[in-house]
Amino acid sequence: MSLTLVFRIQAVMFAIFGVMMLLAPGAMMASFNVTESAVAEGLMQGMSLMVLAMAYLSWQLPNWAADSIKSVGMFFAIVHAIWIPLTLFQMSSGMFPADTANIIGNIGPDLVLAILFFWKSR
Repeated sequence: MSLTLVFRIQAVMFAIFGVMMLLAPGAMMASFNVTESAVAEGLMQGMSLMVLAMAYLSWQLPNWAADSIKSVGMFFAIVHAIWIPLTLFQMSSGMFPADTANIIGNIGPDLVLAILFFWKSR
């Protein structure tokens, strides 16, 4: 597995979440046991454009960064590592349900991507 493949895996993950946030925000929130509201759905649709942009950037970064790809990979390793304690804080404070779907669906991908980016960027 190459660092480029890790970037592409991240891009696909961002794209899936971005499309779901744009086209079916209520269904996405319901799948994570989060209470739906018109305001939250509107915010998710707005943020979907940023997530889709991150998908595109993640797909293109191996081409753009060329020889500096390892430093970009380390940046994403740190980003994914930081998302884990943030998600745990949100769950522990009751902002986000602390159930299996959320632990696997939120922490799982970040943990795997953080490990892969650290491993392939060293």
